[in-house]
Amino acid sequence: MQPHGRYEFEKAIAEAFVRNRVEASARVLVGVSGGPDSVALLHALLALSGRGVMQCVMAAHLNHGLRGPESDRDESFVRGLCNRLDIELVAERAEGLGSRNGNLEERARLYRHAFLNQIADNFAMSHIALAHHAGDQAETVLLRLLRGCGLAGAAAMAEAGPGRLLRPLLRLERADVLSYLEEIGASYVTDSSNLHGMNSRSRIRNELIPLIERDYAPRLTKRLNEFADESRAASEFLSECAIAELHHSCASDGRLNLAGFRSMHPALASAMLREYLRERRGSLLRVNRAHIESMRLLCLDGPSNGTCALPGGWRMRREYDHALVEPVPSGELAPFEVRLAAGTSITVAEAGFAFDLRLSGAGSFHAADLSRLRTGPMETLFDADHVGDYVLVRSFRHGDRIQPLGMIGSRKIQDVFTDRKLPRERRHSWPLVIAGDGKILWIPGMARGRAALVTPATRKVLSLSAKALASGADAPLPKI
Repeated sequence: MQPHGRYEFEKAIAEAFVRNRVEASARVLVGVSGGPDSVALLHALLALSGRGVMQCVMAAHLNHGLRGPESDRDESFVRGLCNRLDIELVAERAEGLGSRNGNLEERARLYRHAFLNQIADNFAMSHIALAHHAGDQAETVLLRLLRGCGLAGAAAMAEAGPGRLLRPLLRLERADVLSYLEEIGASYVTDSSNLHGMNSRSRIRNELIPLIERDYAPRLTKRLNEFADESRAASEFLSECAIAELHHSCASDGRLNLAGFRSMHPALASAMLREYLRERRGSLLRVNRAHIESMRLLCLDGPSNGTCALPGGWRMRREYDHALVEPVPSGELAPFEVRLAAGTSITVAEAGFAFDLRLSGAGSFHAADLSRLRTGPMETLFDADHVGDYVLVRSFRHGDRIQPLGMIGSRKIQDVFTDRKLPRERRHSWPLVIAGDGKILWIPGMARGRAALVTPATRKVLSLSAKALASGADAPLPKI
């Protein structure tokens, strides 16, 4: 049932509290940005607290300081709103969020959650209510699908959790929120970046979803939310099975027994390795599908004493019939090797690069006119039929050689690094792109091998780009 009035809107939120077993004694902290969603949630929770659905409501506002005067306007509006409603408010200004490199959206999210949890601790609040609605869920699912997520990623946001988080608007749509605000006569502020922002989420919200709903799937938002629910149920079931398998296979010293690993279904094996990594490392921050697949292949095919690099200075090390996830010993450079399949993007933090591999038919490139296939130093093209289903991105090994384009014979990779004046401390982390047969195809920014060149006979083209991460390396990148 979709809400059609004030009573129905507040009832839908109360039902979310019942579904998630929130007791009448609950003390709820509401994250209030000043936008329509959080303002509607605050008004509704205040009304419900008066009916005994919860004990009390408190507000928190974080001024991210990223939109200049508009950020200060939002804070002033929230202070005035809470004063009129006689609700206690804690407001804080974030410092330095926009001055560091990396993913700003992720930094802001982590900062915001840390702020809310700290306030909840200080005031003994049992729950933190966030104002994500069905439209936000749809955007998240679609964005993750476009980035190549798996089952766990497609589950997106839960109505409750992790921890004490609650999202009681998750089954309601933006139209319901606006209708409720209009009926109760409540004002709010508008974040201009949500209307005109050029980041991926803003473009999905303002361009892609409206286009699909208008021309292809009128109820896309509803379908994506249903897909998220189904994905979460399947993911939770798979995780339960994986945890049971992990408890059976993991020894008291933390080593994973690989007996029977080959007979395990790949989906269960990958899920078990995710849980094993979470347990050993404490979180799955910066872990993506490529890392889990590298772990699975190491456990499946070896080598029996091989390793694979994991984010944050961790690695998996195989010891014949056992494997262990552990921190890389202090002072030891972690080798890395990650599979990259066509149509995927990965970040190899150990190398300080992000890679994107795309497949297309050569006809779209007019392969007979090879002059149109020119690339820059950080991108290259391969004949897909001469590469295979994937390429490897790995670290330098002593003895590595490449057959450079335009030269006869081969050269030591070490000599290429020397000629390019690559600092010695960067050489063991500079990525090499390798074909499945072990042949070195490309040193990003430095040299292209003669293997898998695009010719007029090419039928399928693999396009690979490498982008240096802003925070990827201590030493500056060489001029290439």
